[in-house]
Amino acid sequence: MAGSSGGSTDFDSQSDDSSPVEKLHVEPIFSPFVCPLTKQVMRDPVTIENGNTFEREAIEKWFRECKETGKKPMCPLTLEDLKSTYLNPSIALRNTIEEWTARNEAAQLDIARRSLSSGSSERDILQALRHVEYISKCSRSNKQAVHNPEIVQAIVEMLRNGSRKVRHKALETLRVIAEEDPDMKEVMGEGGTVRTIMKFLSSKSSPKEKEEATSLLYELSKSHNLSGKIGSINGAILILIGMASSKSEKHIDYGESS
Repeated sequence: MAGSSGGSTDFDSQSDDSSPVEKLHVEPIFSPFVCPLTKQVMRDPVTIENGNTFEREAIEKWFRECKETGKKPMCPLTLEDLKSTYLNPSIALRNTIEEWTARNEAAQLDIARRSLSSGSSERDILQALRHVEYISKCSRSNKQAVHNPEIVQAIVEMLRNGSRKVRHKALETLRVIAEEDPDMKEVMGEGGTVRTIMKFLSSKSSPKEKEEATSLLYELSKSHNLSGKIGSINGAILILIGMASSKSEKHIDYGESS
């Protein structure tokens, strides 16, 4: 019954067209940080009756499956019966993990910032973009460090990179940042960025690039200032409406065929 659910602060399992994310921990992962069920660093550790600690979501799922299969609640490690399913929050351990995570994310972000410069390899840039995207989505302590004009402009520059994989990932990362922080929309709208994004809607771009560019433009259009800027570009509205209509038709076709 041991599933792989549960919150994780690691993101090495995220899939991408490029190579897997390498671990860049400045400190090792200490075994007490890892949930025995999920095999991942815990976000919300709790201790059960016999003293073993698990990720809350994972142990709750375990107890739920015990109940659904008519079994008495038991410890997934020792398989001994438990009198209670009470979960005691491991506050000290959680605080320690959060401090460890913050330090490692800060180190990863520093590496990412340096990789988002000219001369870095495709692999390093893709890894940097994944770091930034993850921290923007999931970090409790370093999210604001990602949401700053310097990093956003560095990612915008990646839209001109010679690698199609880098350009696609840069579009995706900008969209995630825009979704998480409305203020960054204005930063993305500076200079000729909107026109650069519009170019991805041309026939020369890959389907993935077109889709991400459309999603990013839609997100940026939620800003009153940028909606006017997008609308002022010749043909922009027609292109977006056309692509949105095309996506809707595909969705309907898939729905009817399923």
